Amino acid sequence: TIDTYGNDLKDGSNLWKLLRTLHPIDGLKRIRFITSHPEECRPELFSTMAELSDKVMPFIHMPPQSGSDRMLRRMKRGYKRERYLEVVRDARAACPEIEFCGDWIVGFSGETDEDFAQSLTLMDEVRFQNSYVFKYSVREGTPAEKLPDDIPEDVKKERHARITELQEKISLGVLLER
Repeated sequence: TIDTYGNDLKDGSNLWKLLRTLHPIDGLKRIRFITSHPEECRPELFSTMAELSDKVMPFIHMPPQSGSDRMLRRMKRGYKRERYLEVVRDARAACPEIEFCGDWIVGFSGETDEDFAQSLTLMDEVRFQNSYVFKYSVREGTPAEKLPDDIPEDVKKERHARITELQEKISLGVLLER
């Protein structure tokens, strides 16, 4: 994830210092980065984004993948729903105009109707600017490869349609508010 920029360097580099270094470059009109992880986002990043908003886009691509703690644990995401929401609140407190983009996986191994419902409520609570939605499929070489692909394709398709429809309504509402 981009948020770990500089962790392997001994000079104290990090993402917000990089943004401050790039900001004064003549001819550089816009700075945008992807992809962030809730456990790596820091308040200093958000305050830097607000301070440098003439060039740094107030936008974070931070995939939740699911709104269910149970599914996040199965996916080995390394955070819980509340932590995700905490990062969103911190970002919006420091940079009120910030927008979020999310990635979602529907039909992951073992996902129940309740798990999926929690994804819908998270999407509605965060009010993502946009989202990318994927139906789960087994990927060779991943830890999930060992899990059963136990959600029927028609259920995945229906969940994909429902979460996509919700995102479209949220996106349209955001556009109408402007």
